[in-house]
Amino acid sequence: MSIRYHAPAVSYGFERPRRAAAALVLLWLLLAMVLLVWCHMAQWRGGPLLAACVVLILATGMLLGQWREWPQGLLQWNGEQWQIDLPDQPDKGTQFVRLKVGLDGGNWLWLSASSLLPAQSLFFKRKVLWILLRQQHSPAQWGDLRRAVYSSVVLLAKQG
Repeated sequence: MSIRYHAPAVSYGFERPRRAAAALVLLWLLLAMVLLVWCHMAQWRGGPLLAACVVLILATGMLLGQWREWPQGLLQWNGEQWQIDLPDQPDKGTQFVRLKVGLDGGNWLWLSASSLLPAQSLFFKRKVLWILLRQQHSPAQWGDLRRAVYSSVVLLAKQG
């Protein structure tokens, strides 16, 4: 690896983004409005109204579950490998992962993390874990984090 791509070791915390919570609440409100308008326009009572309420309750549970499963923890680069530590799940320990950049917004990064061991699934029984990192979490470390992310991508490309 060229000295040009060398990045320092860095640890960067990540958490559930508040905007994602707002988007989930808006999605729930939209679904509730659609179901209420549907029931009102059809002037249905009883069974269909009960079915609409059940659908709304199931959607609420799914959206709340999605929010609770959103990862939060610590992403660490030791100069050679990435690892993720999720303090919410101490039984899982730390896992080594391979990062790929999904989207880069300049002051935020949306990354996918996949396990280095193909047979091993990541936290939450997923093969890929999506992480949103924001500069405002730790502005002093943001430059080091970006260098580490992109130098690891270059390193992976050279390895084939």
